[in-house]
Amino acid sequence: MPMERISAQERDDLLAAVQQAGEFLMSLWPGAGRSAADLGVESKADGSLVSRADFGANEILTRAITRLFTADAILSEETAPDLAALAAAKRTWVIDPLDGTKHFLNGTDQFSVLVALCEERVPTLGIMFFPARGLLVVAEQGRGVTVNGRAVRVSPSGSPRPGSVYIRNLESKRPELSSPMMDSGLAFLKLITGELDGAVLRMTTHREWDIAAPIVAIKEAGGRVSDEAGKEIPCGLGTLRFQYLVASNGTTHSEILSLIS
Repeated sequence: MPMERISAQERDDLLAAVQQAGEFLMSLWPGAGRSAADLGVESKADGSLVSRADFGANEILTRAITRLFTADAILSEETAPDLAALAAAKRTWVIDPLDGTKHFLNGTDQFSVLVALCEERVPTLGIMFFPARGLLVVAEQGRGVTVNGRAVRVSPSGSPRPGSVYIRNLESKRPELSSPMMDSGLAFLKLITGELDGAVLRMTTHREWDIAAPIVAIKEAGGRVSDEAGKEIPCGLGTLRFQYLVASNGTTHSEILSLIS
């Protein structure tokens, strides 16, 4: 059996914190009739948005992780990284308290809460919670992945189907394969459940907190994730050492890699 990364009680407490963060977001979500006017929306240096919802969910998650895993490091989108501490850490929690802030603020339901454990730079435990959709994804290395408790798998397609590849921040050489545009977290969810066959992201505004939890889920669903050279992607460093994330159902990986010019 795979080693126990966290105890059953720690798992329960962590999932409760993730769901609490989701409930907090839902209490502010404009899609439920709330006003976005008092969310204190600001633009970051990279042009992405941040709000009181992001910071509040971040506080819930970081407080719980700090209490549960006192020896571990944390890398969060909403907290300035301590690069020296991250470099020295053997275990790092990588979190995005509100993935898809723009969708959240626009009142659409594609936003999510992402939490991952990285051990020696390898994502090994991933949680993706879509509170407006009521979907909880839990994945652990060697233990599979579930959506609301149901095991899921990537598609068995041997070649990418038309409209089945999520492409972000680049022009595809085969536009017929491109899926409709959506938040990357939702695209990863569709990949692990077999609706999509692959995804290619050029890492412009995306960072480790956007991809660490999905990496575990995709792999445990039978898929593959790599950089543009076909190599494994390290997470938990606080810096990027690659330009593209390429994800697939496994059998289509080489063909999807070839979409990068």
